[in-house]
Amino acid sequence: MDLRPNLRCYAHGHENAWEAICVDFDIAVQGSSFDEVKALLEESVAAYVEAARLENPEVRRQLLSRRTPWSVVAKLWMQTAIFNLFDRRQREAQASFPLACPA
Repeated sequence: MDLRPNLRCYAHGHENAWEAICVDFDIAVQGSSFDEVKALLEESVAAYVEAARLENPEVRRQLLSRRTPWSVVAKLWMQTAIFNLFDRRQREAQASFPLACPA
């Protein structure tokens, strides 16, 4: 049983241009597909957490408690809600997905 917390992530894209963000660490990536940005985000989060763990306790605490600004999170929530209610016929796509926090 995996007891690691899930991190909140969002992706948005169309054709060959995708962006994804982990709002729990304010890490964002770009790629050409959903699968690519999800994999890149997993790699980036794992590398970030590993680097943070090498820091002294105070710096580690600051790095591991870093969050995306509230205004950005609110914008993501609104975009997701609007997309789910009205924009499904467009050629763009959105997804929210959890990532397991690296051990």
